[in-house]
Amino acid sequence: MVADVGANRFPGELRVALHASGLTLEAIQRRLADRGFSIGRSTLSYWQNGRRLPTEAKSLLAVAALEDILKVPAGRFTEALHNPGSQPARSDLDMAASAARIDALMEGVGCPDGLSTMEQINTVAIAEYGPGGGLRIVRNLDTFRALVDTDRYPLIYGGEPGGDPALIRHEAISGGRIGRVRRDAEANLVVSEFIFDRVIRRGDFHFFHSFSYDDNDQESLLLYALLTAPRTMMILDLGFHPDRLPVRIEEFERAVDNGPDLLVRERTLSPDRRVTFVRERTRRGVAGLRWEYA
Repeated sequence: MVADVGANRFPGELRVALHASGLTLEAIQRRLADRGFSIGRSTLSYWQNGRRLPTEAKSLLAVAALEDILKVPAGRFTEALHNPGSQPARSDLDMAASAARIDALMEGVGCPDGLSTMEQINTVAIAEYGPGGGLRIVRNLDTFRALVDTDRYPLIYGGEPGGDPALIRHEAISGGRIGRVRRDAEANLVVSEFIFDRVIRRGDFHFFHSFSYDDNDQESLLLYALLTAPRTMMILDLGFHPDRLPVRIEEFERAVDNGPDLLVRERTLSPDRRVTFVRERTRRGVAGLRWEYA
């Protein structure tokens, strides 16, 4: 028997893995079907929301297949199902809580499928830092391919701890307009609905141009991009104020935002007080730059 839903950590583990994979529930359903498991999209949705848990023998076998499809350690989901009272690592709890907060905000702006409706093709972020060392503005240039027919997409911005999300906003330049906005004060998160005003058909490309403004003054020590699709072309270009220049800079890559570094490389500022990080074929996960001030 599997323990009561309310006491089980399987839904949180599944949500984190789905969020990191960038796959739609439809894509997951197809991959399970290819392995001989007929699991409906509604069932997968119930599993990740904790409204229902897999209990039948075939469903438990499908859970093991999900571990492989979502590239999580073998036994992770099944262990979470059968040992609901055991405590995951602190980093896993933090990540699950963060994913749940972001999911709630995305649902609040009318994007319940989150980032899984479109595949990232390339992303460019041009960031400017103020005299206090805080991030003030980011110009975002993104190209996506639709994985399902869709007419909107969530824009996500996470500010520094202790900041006020009321001082953060998104501005649409081209590719759509800003609709609903939801903020999480405790996590300093902002999610905005980017409305295309037309349906982007599955397989078609769509280009976004937007700005993220942050009028908080907390010192920032890193900037990274969440990469939901493999082989994404990514460019981060950071400009620092002459009154607040970093003394040490590193580029890094991780499988998850709070996981171990998979790559670290020293970088230096150019004469124009900028540093640029380019990746032609990224892995899923996060990649970015971090630095130290004197």
